[in-house]
This record gives sequence, C-alpha cells and structure tokens, in this order.
Amino acid sequence: HNAAYLARSKAIRKLNIPVIDAIRRIYARGCAEGVFRSGLDAVDLHWAISALCFFNVSNRPTFSIIFDRDMAAPRSLAARKAFVVDLMLRAIKRSPA
Repeated sequence: HNAAYLARSKAIRKLNIPVIDAIRRIYARGCAEGVFRSGLDAVDLHWAISALCFFNVSNRPTFSIIFDRDMAAPRSLAARKAFVVDLMLRAIKRSPA
C-alpha cells in the first residue's frame, strides 16, 4: 500500500531513532579509531542489516524446501548469522593501508 497507513502514524519515526542513534555512535567510534571507512550513512547501514536479517527469516521455509535443507536448524542459523556479520564488517571496515 506504499506505506500509506504508516505515513499517518505520529509515532513511527520515533520508534527507530534509538537504533539509528546506536548505529551512528558505533560507526562514529569505529571511524575515529580507524577501524571503519568513512562516508557511510547510519540509515543505509540499518537498511542493509535489516534486509539481510529479514530475508533470512522470511525465506527460511522456502529455502528449506528448495534446497532440501533445514534452514532453521541451530547450526544453519549460526552459520547465516556469522555470514551476515562478516559480510557487514567487510562492507564497513577500512581497507588496510
């Protein structure tokens, strides 16, 4: 519905402020320490993390059937979590000089 109902909410924008603020703080600290590359946006980082995590939940049954694998098994969940964390860190970390 193109977020028509969400746009009416007076509270929705305030709900994500703590998350974005936390990402901003962590990212700024990482940049200041020379660990993260500069120029990234906290909302873009939140978008990417959310997309990777949501897909893993919303498509778990589909992928389990298609690939004949229990994507909800603890080992599978741990492997995907580690992969998402590694993927995000590779995107954010500064390249070695």
